[in-house]
Amino acid sequence: MQLFRLLPERFSHAVTVLTILVSLSAACSGQTNRFEAGISAKERGQYLTAIRSWLPLAEDGMPEAQVNLGHMYNEGLGVDVDYEEALYWYTLASESNQPEAVFNIGLLYLDGNAVEQNAATAVDYFERAESLDISAASYMIGTLQLSGDHGIPVDLEEGRERVRLAAIGGVPEAQFSYANLLLSGVGAPRKLRGIFDFFFSETAPVGDPFLSYIWGRIAQEGDLFDSDLDRLVGVTEVMLDGRQEQAEEIIEECIASALTNCPSILRVE
Repeated sequence: MQLFRLLPERFSHAVTVLTILVSLSAACSGQTNRFEAGISAKERGQYLTAIRSWLPLAEDGMPEAQVNLGHMYNEGLGVDVDYEEALYWYTLASESNQPEAVFNIGLLYLDGNAVEQNAATAVDYFERAESLDISAASYMIGTLQLSGDHGIPVDLEEGRERVRLAAIGGVPEAQFSYANLLLSGVGAPRKLRGIFDFFFSETAPVGDPFLSYIWGRIAQEGDLFDSDLDRLVGVTEVMLDGRQEQAEEIIEECIASALTNCPSILRVE
């Protein structure tokens, strides 16, 4: 039975804490009802009521309640922002391998909130969250590999692949980033240039405005509002050479398939 709904704040390029939808099979109907009451209260903006509903469950060891409490303290919903308290509840939830708790601890380490900033430790948590099927974790690692920020070694190909997987996993910000990568060719396979490869050590990056438009539009359909995204879609639309109708059909089919039937890998000669 699907019970656990989430408390998400919009995941952004500026890296904020995110809690994602999970499911809960509760053995005790009383606990289930109390947990659901907290979800309903949170959705109505009654944050203190939600906290009061979840606190005894979290103290009893329910990881879903623990991660939600961590989120409330992390975002200052009904309470003052308290990263140490957030870390406390996330850590308890992570001991049960609660995926979102593991991911959120990584974000705390990346930003240096309640802990000393440590990107390598953040990546360790992101990799663990990635193994627990958190697509946003793939996106975080991928962007770090692409940028080399915080001393993370640059790996353009692996970073691009992680962003691609996060895009397919439904992260709108990853879909926008992947659209940018598709247009620029960063991290893409290199197109062979025949005899010129003998003279030049670097082959030309391959970009694809058609696929870039598709993933930009998918990000828009995922309700990502960003003026840079709108500009990217506008630029790539001009470059479609009359293929917009075909692109929109692909986008419709892709979304209808829950992103399981989407073109995402660039073909090169």
